[in-house]
Parts: sequence; C-alpha cells; structure tokens
Amino acid sequence: MATFPTEDRLRQKRSKSEQAISLAMKNRWDEAAQINREILDLFPNEVDAYNRLGKALTELGKYADARDAYAQAVKLDPLNGIATKNLQRLGKLAAEGSAAPAPSPVDPRLFIEESGKTTLTQLTDVRRTEAATKLSAGDQLQLARHGNQVVVADGAGIEIGRIEPKLEQDLIRLLDLGNQYSVFVTAANEQVVHVIIRETHRAAAMGSRPSFRPTAAQEVRAYTREGAPRYELEEEDEEEEDLGDDEEEEVEAVPADLEVGVEETPLEALAAEEDSEEST
Repeated sequence: MATFPTEDRLRQKRSKSEQAISLAMKNRWDEAAQINREILDLFPNEVDAYNRLGKALTELGKYADARDAYAQAVKLDPLNGIATKNLQRLGKLAAEGSAAPAPSPVDPRLFIEESGKTTLTQLTDVRRTEAATKLSAGDQLQLARHGNQVVVADGAGIEIGRIEPKLEQDLIRLLDLGNQYSVFVTAANEQVVHVIIRETHRAAAMGSRPSFRPTAAQEVRAYTREGAPRYELEEEDEEEEDLGDDEEEEVEAVPADLEVGVEETPLEALAAEEDSEEST
C-alpha cells in the first residue's frame, strides 16, 4: 500500500467518513460497508469506522460479521457505548436463536434541505446517556422549551442536548409566534449529535417570511477557491473606507430603496415591520 503524507491521509479519512455517512443515510449499505473497510485499511484503529461497518453489516443481515466489527471497536475502546450496546444486543439474539431486527431504512427525504425551511446544526451540552448512545441517522427528536433554553429530547422525553445559543434565541421567538418544527438526527456518536430542523407549520404572523436564513450563498462559496471571495470582499471594503469626500457623497445620494445593506434575518425583518406598524 502506498504511503501518503499524514495530512493527505487525514484528508482522505475525512472525505471517506463523510461519504460513508452519506451512503448510510441513503440506505446504500453495501457501498457504505465497503467505504468503511477502505477507511480501516488506512486507519486500522478507527473506532467510528468499525461502528459504522457494524451498522451497515447489521442492515445487510450479516450479523456474525457485524458482531466482529463491534467486537473490534470494543477491543480498541472498551468504554465505547455504541459498540458495547450493539455487541450485547447481537450476542443476546444469537444466544436466544432469535432473528435479528429487520433493517430500519432511513428516508433520505428527511435530510433534503429546503431554503428557508430547514437548518442544520450541532447540539451543545450533549448528555452522555443511554438514550444518546442509541441515536442513529433518521431518528426523530423533539424540541422542548425550558425557560430561555431550547433542548432536544427523544420520544420518551429524555434530554439529548441543547440548541446552540444563536439559533436557540431565534427558535424561542419563532415558537412564541406559533411556528412548529420537526427534528431528525443526521449523524451521531457519543460526543456529537447533528440534527436537521424543519419547519412544519408557519404562523400567520410570519406571513411569507422563512424561518431560517437561506444558505445558498454559503454553499456556492464552499465550491470556489478557498478563501478568495471573502478576501476580495475585505479588500473592497478597505478601498471604500479610503474614498474621498466626493465619492462618499455619491454613495449617500443613492435612493434608500436601492441601497443594498446587510441582509436581515427573517426575524429581524419581522421585528422591523412590527416597530413600523407601532409608530404609525
């Protein structure tokens, strides 16, 4: 096997891990298993890859191979709850001669982003509980308001983690207005839980305003030369700051309705409209 520089190997691992997760979300378990094996060829001690391989093999009905994958994960990390739980579960089924549970397909439509109606986020303050270790892609969770906090819990009401502060404050106001949301796990391990939040009901007070700022511009930037757009914009800003008085007057002369300012979030636009109505 060719030897790659450490940085290239790490980049390759990240890329293949993302590919394996994406394939699992689409229920392409054969391909997911193969990608995880490729990761293990490069990184034989990668516990997450063994867990993902065990999941894929379980979904394919290859339970003995799945047990081997989880057993290797436990050998490398005896405290890994995901591997331990699945190894015990599969071992118990084998001992009892029971059939393993049917595969639980993940509907890929759950993960389709809709501009303004969905947002992806990583939970904070993730609780290291049995409920958290059982999470997998496609599991539905619930939003729960606790005072000035918005937490995410499973179907039994067991708290999993908290929405990150900036998004949390937006959600509090949206929920107060009457909006409703669904939450689904997109990826999870013992320390990290990623979810997609989807608007399921828009309150009349919101009108046609979306819940979340569209992310299309960010997605386009991700595929351009790294860092170039941001640096170019910063250079333009610096040039504008050095403009003479005459040029500044020309800028001020632009009609207000044609000015392009900082894009408001849906909530900021709503608040501005409410303030305008109150002043009249």
